[in-house]
Amino acid sequence: MTRDAPLFFHDTAVLINFHRPGMIPVLGSLFGTKVRWTATIRRECERQEGRLQLPGLVTAADGLLGTPIVPETAEHLPIRQLRTLMASPGDHPDEHWGEAETIAIIHQRRLDAVLVTDDGDARRWATPIRSVGTWRLLKLAHRRGDVNDDDALRLWQAFIDAGGHPPRDVATRNRMLTWFRDR
Repeated sequence: MTRDAPLFFHDTAVLINFHRPGMIPVLGSLFGTKVRWTATIRRECERQEGRLQLPGLVTAADGLLGTPIVPETAEHLPIRQLRTLMASPGDHPDEHWGEAETIAIIHQRRLDAVLVTDDGDARRWATPIRSVGTWRLLKLAHRRGDVNDDDALRLWQAFIDAGGHPPRDVATRNRMLTWFRDR
């Protein structure tokens, strides 16, 4: 008996990180048709496309992820409850809705899924849902030959140029390349 591959639910930040250097298609090569997103994540991408001047983000994400999953009526209360738990004083009113919606849908529908996010708090709230972020995905794509060193460096540089702070394992260009080559 074979087990179907899990669904990979994408969060906005990872999509942005792969979009900046034009690498959203790499996510398609990694996951094929097992990719999803929710309606709120799509709306977040629409807002961020304008705010961060990322033309084509939604079009590229639509091409990869297709029609967003919309919560069912019974899922709205768990989404609101989780978003309330995730929020901290001073958070923007729109913050955490996408993660809360995604996590609640996965839980409520008992989906075999992986949360694709760089948000450490969302990962903790999602437990026991598995999660993966930008850097592990980039490393996997590198191992599989979907990206080369130059591609990986382009994503890393775009992340830095946008004000990102990479994890210590990939804090410098040299450390990143060494980390990617370590199997």
